Amino acid sequence: MNHRPLPPGVRVADAEEFVYTHGRLLERRRVDLLLHGGGPEGVLAALGAYRNPDGGFGHGLEPDVRSPRSEALSTLTALDLLAGWDLAEHPWVRSGLEYVASTSGVDGSVPFVTEASLEWPHAPWVQPVPGGSHLTFGFAAAALLTGFSGGWAEAASDWCRLRLSQGSTDGGLAAYETKYALRFLAADGLPAGSADSPVLTVLRERLSADGSLPVEGGAEDESLHAVDLVHDPWTVPFPSDLLGGLVPAAVLSRDRRWLASAQDPDGGWSVDWPAWSPAPGLEWRAIRTVGALEMLIR
Repeated sequence: MNHRPLPPGVRVADAEEFVYTHGRLLERRRVDLLLHGGGPEGVLAALGAYRNPDGGFGHGLEPDVRSPRSEALSTLTALDLLAGWDLAEHPWVRSGLEYVASTSGVDGSVPFVTEASLEWPHAPWVQPVPGGSHLTFGFAAAALLTGFSGGWAEAASDWCRLRLSQGSTDGGLAAYETKYALRFLAADGLPAGSADSPVLTVLRERLSADGSLPVEGGAEDESLHAVDLVHDPWTVPFPSDLLGGLVPAAVLSRDRRWLASAQDPDGGWSVDWPAWSPAPGLEWRAIRTVGALEMLIR
């Protein structure tokens, strides 16, 4: 595969060993596809184990929700993986959107988690939120990018535009809302030269000097870094006209070097939120490790 050069010091073999030691089969398949190429059959087979007959995904695909039931959180995870493997046209993307459309609110918004899944083990911070969640941005963007149309898709896009309008006036977009809102803006056709749009202006004021965005209500020092905001499986590389200087190239380059230096002695990368149980803790580290390699290589 054609990869860009890695920053000095990244120990790829150690990272691969970490994933094979601690990761799920899905992450082992992902790292094999990333580093050694080949077809997508292995990752699809592993991902398919998390899929339900209703077209949604569950079974702990998102490690903080251990419910076997389909959930929007796990389903968006699956759709993002498919897009990152250049499989955005795979039938599972459409059936995933159909599932979400069938479970959304009347305004097109998508819940963060349903009450039914709270009967199963889950992280304490995984709780229903009123009025729709940031997942709506991700699903609405996927619908726009794949041509998925209909009443729900239109309502979800309208919900996103309204939320962006609210956030541009009250600074109310939270960190993860911001990440997925940028994806929606790119999918919704934000025109070139829009660096001075109200949404981006408000966001620029909230970014730290290093391009990071604190996660409100998260662990101490938990934040989304510049590479987290810019790297997107649906829009790689991220549209430079949308960025409009939002995250300067020098900041991105510095953040990429930081990410490379953050590799732990055991070969993996860590997350900056607490592990609420041993198994999800290791799963998240393996997911982060594969994600770090993807950000550094692609």
